[in-house]
Amino acid sequence: MAEQRKTGLVRSGLALGMVLAPLVAGQQAARADGWNDSRNRASAALVAARQKFFGAANVDARTGQVAGDKVIFSWITNASFAASIRGRVVLLDTFVTRLEVAPGRTPFVIQDLVDLKPEALLLGHGHFDHADNAAYISKLTGATIYASPETCDNMQLDAVKIFGAGSSAKCVSLTSRGSLPGSEIVNIDQLQPVASITAFKHLHSTNTAPQDKTFPPAIINAPVNGACATPCNLADARDAAMFPAGTPLSTVKDISTARTGQGGPISMFYSFKVRGERPFTFVWHNTTGALREGCALPNNIAGTTPPQPSQPGQDASGCFGPAVGQKLAAVMESLRPVDVELGSVVSLGYNINGERDIVDYNTHLAPRVFIPNHVTAVAVESSSLEWKVGYLKQQNAMSIPASQRPDLVWLVDPNDYLRPIVFDLPSDR
Repeated sequence: MAEQRKTGLVRSGLALGMVLAPLVAGQQAARADGWNDSRNRASAALVAARQKFFGAANVDARTGQVAGDKVIFSWITNASFAASIRGRVVLLDTFVTRLEVAPGRTPFVIQDLVDLKPEALLLGHGHFDHADNAAYISKLTGATIYASPETCDNMQLDAVKIFGAGSSAKCVSLTSRGSLPGSEIVNIDQLQPVASITAFKHLHSTNTAPQDKTFPPAIINAPVNGACATPCNLADARDAAMFPAGTPLSTVKDISTARTGQGGPISMFYSFKVRGERPFTFVWHNTTGALREGCALPNNIAGTTPPQPSQPGQDASGCFGPAVGQKLAAVMESLRPVDVELGSVVSLGYNINGERDIVDYNTHLAPRVFIPNHVTAVAVESSSLEWKVGYLKQQNAMSIPASQRPDLVWLVDPNDYLRPIVFDLPSDR
């Protein structure tokens, strides 16, 4: 059963007419610094891993502690990031594209994520390209998993599959089963006192929303086959020769997540408010739904004819309706000011409305800096720059004023893996 800690909690309110969930208590004791003797000297493996992910200049070579006056993001493929938040290390998703037994296109192995010793694993939703490896990393590090209750169900299945009968996953369920997106706002105290985390259910991307006629289609020219709908989502023909495949980890160790149950598309949105001389706010979402129509990926009960939705309020096409989308938009606007948005630029509806949905998320969040992700699954490897052209064309098609466009820090696979993106907290930029 997913771990649910409800003691010593308080409630807080937002003036949005929503039901607030109890605060969820995190694991406060260990900061996962890996200290192993009275002189506070960390293991060589922890120091090496943290320097690999966060940069040698930002990690104490003796203790393994990451700089306490910075927020650092290190991309580890798709929508997954290693993050150091004033020295507190967490993973945002745990999936790794082309995870191999030796570093290859992805320049690290699974042991590096274990050696990193994150204290928490925050999962956006339970699909394999986000939740793979989570139960394994959690068991070997003691890190707490945070997810929807349905995804926590999968973590329990994974723990038994990987570690045997009687094993369990340390997974905290964040929301009530069957609650509407945006109806529960949950505070997580895992990173107190340096940062607070707010989480709520939002919308998985979908290809079920109708074509939006309020703007002209954004068309781009691909270098391979001429004109195509945005984005082209084409692999560079030279990619296979430049980055040949090695031996997949899955051939020797299966640490993937279960595909059963309804946890897959039930998606969580996370907002972090970091305390310091200058407060710093960032948000992370690993999928981007259709806010205008309130539509998400269908989540129907397998084998039902006609399809029967598993989630209250959601129809068989995945739609909750515009009122739910409007409530989510209001929740997002309540998070402002947002310094950085790490968000999925990829939507399953890209052939219908291009990258409209991520532009809508940008509009409601109004981030100063946007770091797009999810460009190695659904988006094919090496297609990232096609999605960038499509995103810029989409902003033009939707007449987004220059003053309302965030600064872009675009990630390109595989160039930008383990390139720390560092924000100095005392600085205004």
